[in-house]
Amino acid sequence: MKMKALIFLQIREDLVEENTLGILNKLIETNPSIEIHGALLRDQIKSEWVEEAGKHGVKKIHTVKASELEVYLSIPYVKSMLEIIKDIEPNLVIAAGTVYGEDLIPRLAVQHGVSCAERITDITFDSGEIIFHSPVRDDQVMKATKIVGPIKFATTRTGAFFVNENPSGSSPEVTEVSVTFDEDDMVVKHIEIKKAERTVNLKDAKVIVAGGRGVGGKENFQIIKEIAKLLDGEIGATRACTDVHWIEETYEIGQTGQSVSPDLYIGAGISGAPQHMSGIKAKTLIAINTDEGAPIFNYADYGIVGDMHLILPILKKKLEG
Repeated sequence: MKMKALIFLQIREDLVEENTLGILNKLIETNPSIEIHGALLRDQIKSEWVEEAGKHGVKKIHTVKASELEVYLSIPYVKSMLEIIKDIEPNLVIAAGTVYGEDLIPRLAVQHGVSCAERITDITFDSGEIIFHSPVRDDQVMKATKIVGPIKFATTRTGAFFVNENPSGSSPEVTEVSVTFDEDDMVVKHIEIKKAERTVNLKDAKVIVAGGRGVGGKENFQIIKEIAKLLDGEIGATRACTDVHWIEETYEIGQTGQSVSPDLYIGAGISGAPQHMSGIKAKTLIAINTDEGAPIFNYADYGIVGDMHLILPILKKKLEG
């Protein structure tokens, strides 16, 4: 019997959320024969969301459209997902580890009396078994987990998987699922959403130029900012830099900061501690460090052993033409 996966299709800023698309790419790469279903729960369902999910590999989309689903609330969303799960009986239920995904999927697991694998960074299939991989012990050890039960539940770490830039899927089949809500389902009321101003957008950055302890001081981040601007990218930093206030905490990348998945990551003066590297999944990583034994060179596609204070000005001059 063909394996079936159900993915919670999250919408952010009127688009299918990028990490959700990354999961779709990972599932297809790892198990090309898997049948992927999507759950789309909203007060209004837009055709472009359906088409985008189809392009990225979703074969069937199950929609629940109701005013009660205008914003995420645990009880009505859980109730809707349970109805979809009952209808299709998937082997795997998965969502990106956003605030909503990490609330929803464990609740569904509890309803089925099983555990949930949270913030996974890899998923493999072995003779019909689903194996979830997640880092532990400050990301120095990778844990492999199998969940007992007919349905496996999981959330992924933000930025864990790359999006397929050239998807070749087609329009999915759409099934409307009817769910009735009563007063008990709406004991929590939505009052207001206040959107914080975002000045740093590392998660969606295609290019990141980051500095570590080797930067040497607050003023030396200027060259990193200039190169990032020339590359139309963002700047980042290690915790060592934010702890001493060389740069704001919002730029921190790693276990206690943001997880990123850029096309290009340039790390200058960064040693490569596991706590920092755990937050990076770059297509191309360039490391610049005076210490040829720095751990970051184990992760790098290209490594430059040298002083960033000499190398970055040369790079800047080349980029300026």
